[in-house]
Amino acid sequence: MTPIASLLIAAYDAAVEACDPERAVAAAITIDDSGITIGGERFLGATPGDIVVVAIGKAASAMVRGVVAVLGPVRGLAVSNHDGDCPVPLLVGAHPVPDDASLSAGESLLSFAGSLEPHDVVVYLISGGGSSIAVAPADGVSVSDLADLNRTLMAAGVPIGDMNEVRASVSRLKGGRLAGACPADRSVTLVLSDVVGVGPSHVASGPSLGAGMGTAARSVIARHGIEDALPTSVRTAIGASVPEPARHQHFLVVGSTEVAADAAARYLASHDVGSSTVTTQLEGEATVEARRLVHNADKGIVTIATGETTVTVVGAGAGGRNQEAALAVVNDLVGTDIVFLACGTDGIDGPTPAAGAVVDGRIAERARAMDLDLEHALARNDSHTALSALDAVVIRGDTGTNVADLWMVAKGITLLSDP
Repeated sequence: MTPIASLLIAAYDAAVEACDPERAVAAAITIDDSGITIGGERFLGATPGDIVVVAIGKAASAMVRGVVAVLGPVRGLAVSNHDGDCPVPLLVGAHPVPDDASLSAGESLLSFAGSLEPHDVVVYLISGGGSSIAVAPADGVSVSDLADLNRTLMAAGVPIGDMNEVRASVSRLKGGRLAGACPADRSVTLVLSDVVGVGPSHVASGPSLGAGMGTAARSVIARHGIEDALPTSVRTAIGASVPEPARHQHFLVVGSTEVAADAAARYLASHDVGSSTVTTQLEGEATVEARRLVHNADKGIVTIATGETTVTVVGAGAGGRNQEAALAVVNDLVGTDIVFLACGTDGIDGPTPAAGAVVDGRIAERARAMDLDLEHALARNDSHTALSALDAVVIRGDTGTNVADLWMVAKGITLLSDP
């Protein structure tokens, strides 16, 4: 690995660290003799005994630990896609496609929320991945139907905002319905945001903040031309119920694409490398946006972009949007000094063990020496297989956070010292 590649990976690690959910949540909470303040919302007279946490998403366990670090033991329930050190009961659902465990988790969340008392103070801790980790489908819709729906939406490259409109329309949990099922009079939501181009109510399809989401589902389906690919039960259930009015509006975003980009830039500056963040709202087809970013990157600095792209799946290979982006630019880097990194802050890129990949101008030469057909791999959406063979993937495992993806392009950089 070249020094520049090592620098970019270290900057990615710094971005992930800056979005540590435990630390971010703890920083959003204070307690004194007259009450508790959470996310800027003041709860006069509240004590730790009044606090109930409801945590959903990849960062659920860490976010609960942040609450406990300030307030001590609290009541609650958490749902994530992996086991972890969680101070309240933890359920594990599936990601990115829901399964029976996701269904059990969703029903448990609704039951738990409905069992609370009006005097409780509910702290919703919401992070990315919650849309599949916990599900409670509308009447007549099975969890396998939801899984088919998710696969269809992802394969069609539907943007996250549109995706959540459809998901919420066939859910008893999403679109603010979880909060609607809770009788507690006081609440606040802390959000670790992985969404791009839409507001924080779309994280995990808005179980506490997203009231009203789902009303545009039919227009989304028509616009993307996917109606015939949806299960019959889903087509029937869409629009069958009207979302309840919003009850819980108080929220604070404790981690985001902006935080990740700023942390990467600070790390690069600490190594005397300049940078420019061109967007924190990166969207579009991964291959197209990667080529555009590389082509437009300025020389002598690192160009940073954060957000979440999509991949229109046409092949049966293994990969994710970040590895797809990296593979797409390999031939464009031949004969240049450009290094490109694309990694997910959650450490998981699609259904693979990689966070993403880092590539440079020498990758194509190595592929030819190994008789690897990179264009064929890209056409089959088989980026992980190809990049793994080239030792270009970045393996980090589940990072415990999730604020979408970080892309960096180093062009014409000379390091004064090793990172």
